[in-house]
Amino acid sequence: MSVKVEHRENNIITALKFKVAIANRLIIEDVHRTSLPKTPMKDSKQLRRNVEKTVVPETYTGTIIWKVPYASYQERGMRADKTHIVKHYTTPGTGKDFAKNAVKETLSHVRDFYKNII
Repeated sequence: MSVKVEHRENNIITALKFKVAIANRLIIEDVHRTSLPKTPMKDSKQLRRNVEKTVVPETYTGTIIWKVPYASYQERGMRADKTHIVKHYTTPGTGKDFAKNAVKETLSHVRDFYKNII
């Protein structure tokens, strides 16, 4: 008597990679959404248009980049050369480390994103 065993390992791996990429995209979207109320901005429409979000499924990585020229200056709270420290942010409730704090907040519940994909 012969036995034939079929496995669908490749299908499972492909489906899991796809789900992980979706979870990573949702994480990036959550970072962006969380950062918006704390993001110093001159014009909210300009800032929303100038955010680039990408996910690379093959490497399980993702990035979010604020492309407006003053975003990194505002994130650090000073120029790269450590001069011109920002003393007053024009938008109330906003300030230094808006992106870093959004990432920390999202990472505090990152397991939820992955629980939902399985």
